[in-house]
Amino acid sequence: MAYITFCALVGLAVGWLPKLVHGPIPYKFNLHGIRGDIAVWGWYTARLAVGFLVGITRWPERWYLRGPLCGALMMLPLGFVALATPECGGA
Repeated sequence: MAYITFCALVGLAVGWLPKLVHGPIPYKFNLHGIRGDIAVWGWYTARLAVGFLVGITRWPERWYLRGPLCGALMMLPLGFVALATPECGGA
């Protein structure tokens, strides 16, 4: 199995773990007139894409450094959305 295929499959499998335990709650976005059921898919899409992104990138060379870097790049925009939502953010 190719490395990129392996990373894509692992990313897809592991990306669903937060949904099984606890994930973003659509109701928190519905309060502000945002369709929460659609907004929550941003988190799932980003989580599922992290494994694929790690697989297709070559920098940094060591995968255990690449994983957190790619994860931070994928989740940073969604973190700003969470901080902007009073029920989700740190305020």
